[in-house]
Amino acid sequence: MASRISNPNTPFEQNRPLPCGLFCFFVEILRNQNENKEKGIKIFAICSVAKSLDFRYNKLRKIIGREIIFMYYRNSEHTLDNYTFGIFDMYFKNYKICVLDIETTGLSPERSHFILGGLLSLESNGNAQFSQYFAESLSEEKEILIKYLKEVATHDIVVTYNGRNFDIPFLLTRAKKMGIEVENIPYNLDLYLVLNGHSPLRKLLPNLKQKTIENFMGLWAFRSDRISGAESVTLYNEYLVKKRKNEDTAEHQDLLLLHNQDDVLQLSKLFPVLEKTDFHKAMYTLGFPVISGDKKLFVQNITFEKNYLKVSGTQATQPVDFVSYGNDIDACKIFFNKSTKAFEIFCPIFTKNAFVILDLLKLPMDLQNVFEESPNFESGYLVFMSHNDIKYRDVNYFIKNFLLKVLEDIL
Repeated sequence: MASRISNPNTPFEQNRPLPCGLFCFFVEILRNQNENKEKGIKIFAICSVAKSLDFRYNKLRKIIGREIIFMYYRNSEHTLDNYTFGIFDMYFKNYKICVLDIETTGLSPERSHFILGGLLSLESNGNAQFSQYFAESLSEEKEILIKYLKEVATHDIVVTYNGRNFDIPFLLTRAKKMGIEVENIPYNLDLYLVLNGHSPLRKLLPNLKQKTIENFMGLWAFRSDRISGAESVTLYNEYLVKKRKNEDTAEHQDLLLLHNQDDVLQLSKLFPVLEKTDFHKAMYTLGFPVISGDKKLFVQNITFEKNYLKVSGTQATQPVDFVSYGNDIDACKIFFNKSTKAFEIFCPIFTKNAFVILDLLKLPMDLQNVFEESPNFESGYLVFMSHNDIKYRDVNYFIKNFLLKVLEDIL
């Protein structure tokens, strides 16, 4: 019985047996497994108890009766440049952020499997914790998916590259097929969608693949991995064949883990590319989170109707029922639905000389001080649009502050 150990300089090269005490710990579990099965006890033994012995590549073992399922879990620490960008901070400052990338056996979640998940949890001091969950066989998919989604759910924001179209839908579909209840998925900041819809780079570069953006940002030299996503599928299939033949699989496994690690770490270095986007417009189009304590709202749609600014989205956590029609016909209308987890707000606006304007004095809360520095604010009036030119920053900032007041003072 052995667990792989990683050295910070050569993360996938060394092997070392488990210490005697930990070996005896597992022997004792195996000796008592029949008794545990009769009692209906599921035992989860986590080798990370040996973390003090510098174990970085840990093996989780789930033992139910005589069935032993092995699932590799690897954790490492990294130091990153602490990225700050005023526009980014307006939407995500003080939120718990992670960077995610997954490996699968194909593109269809109906036919393919989730085999490896990487997650980089960012800390405010520039440090980051990187975790990987790897399925040594397809039978372990459910186990790593449960563990992976549980760790993802501890964050407010998950950063992906094309994750809204692939990673997150794939994970949720696989979870549904295997009967896994997913309680919380963080807001997904998809850098690919931001670049594709709100940056001139799509006209300057041959494509917007992650590795193309890395090369544009001068990050290619930091990548050790040289395989593609398609090649990783072939590599995993070869890994399974070797495993069935009891052949050495270390090289294949290390290459898969390295590919996933580089994708995640490189993605975490792409934040500066946001400075080459119309980020306020991107957030207006793609939506953004509003978080107060454990209460989380995800804004999804922003539209200008005849007499109202309409905002709708999802109550991501702690959904409630709440309705407010205000005191008169021009008042804000607020609707929160617990069963559908949806919310809608309607704030009155009016048009004058091609300007679309919000009267802040008619709101159920005071937000004038928030916009004192805005060039679009004057005497209690906030201009949202001028000759069809939407003031995306002020619209988004108003929505965020309005919803924060709703979460903190009303709900």
